[in-house]
Amino acid sequence: MDEGTKKRIAVNEATYRQINEGIRADPADGRIAFVCECGRLGCNQLLRLSRAEYEAVREHALRFAIVPGHEVAEVEDVVEEHEHYAVVQKRGETTDIAERTDPRRPLD
Repeated sequence: MDEGTKKRIAVNEATYRQINEGIRADPADGRIAFVCECGRLGCNQLLRLSRAEYEAVREHALRFAIVPGHEVAEVEDVVEEHEHYAVVQKRGETTDIAERTDPRRPLD
């Protein structure tokens, strides 16, 4: 996989993460529909996580919540597997993009 493709995947994931950061909901069943944060262009699948589950993923700038099976082995590792979602962690040269685009990073 070339560098341009790896960077595109990282930017796609960061974009989906940015969308999810704007979701403000408190549904009756406690599950919120979040966009899959995978790097697949055009993925529009939804994940249903509690706010606490999503916040646990967001504690780490390099982690993203995805539909199981949507990981890209060349740029990330699956670090958690749950019934309805998985968590991947970026590695290698794409970590810089994940950290720079983290909406929760402290301002310099």
